Amino acid sequence: MTKANIRGDFKEVESQIARLLAIGEGFREKDRDWSHMKNKEDWERNLYKISDGRKRATWERIYSDGRDMGLFMSDALCSINYDITTYPTLTRVIERFDGSWIDSDLIPVVEDAIKVNEEYELNCWAFDQMVTLFKDQQSLAQVVKNTLELLKGSDLYKLENGIPVNKETSNITISNVSGSNISVASSNVDQKVEGTDAIFADLMAAIDEADIEQKEALKESVSEMQDKQGTSGFGAAYKRFMAAAANHMTIVAPFIPALSALL
Repeated sequence: MTKANIRGDFKEVESQIARLLAIGEGFREKDRDWSHMKNKEDWERNLYKISDGRKRATWERIYSDGRDMGLFMSDALCSINYDITTYPTLTRVIERFDGSWIDSDLIPVVEDAIKVNEEYELNCWAFDQMVTLFKDQQSLAQVVKNTLELLKGSDLYKLENGIPVNKETSNITISNVSGSNISVASSNVDQKVEGTDAIFADLMAAIDEADIEQKEALKESVSEMQDKQGTSGFGAAYKRFMAAAANHMTIVAPFIPALSALL
């Protein structure tokens, strides 16, 4: 499988995104197995040996839930890298999976289906293979869940949600100073640091050239960031900009790494 080029605004969490994409491809490959087991093997003739309709449905859930999970997970994961409308930010990636298959208790689905299989003494090769497929997907879903939790701890996720980011600072020694007020890393003092305005000029130009509505509101948020750069207020301005730009990430995504570096 060719290694995907991770979209620029997710470079900071490239390894985790690459893992999610690879898992998505794994789910996609398994979908072919689900189809084969149902249509090419002994599934159908065993299904109708189960006379009780409720128990038949319980036995069949190993296929219906297993394939539904595979289809959802493959589509949701594989589209992270290119569907910027669905996933304009890392936060939206994480939220996409809230309450999805990764949070479902799927153990009873397998256990109840096996009980029906044993009760009717079915010798169904397709069913046995589906049980293995289902359990493999459960394991992959758990990896997805763990990876999303890791992403919640990333600086990128924290920045998007206005959560303070701990950054290492170098030791600073100040000596032979008298009659001066010097503040280092104080939370109560705005300390403006001179920086380049090029990133903001380029971002403004990109917005001007884009075919979007409400340009002025977006440009105002850029101006606010520019005014607040190097001060303790930049983080809040950045968060407001990200909220305003949520529907225009194709335009602003190339600028996010540079903006994040100013935090």
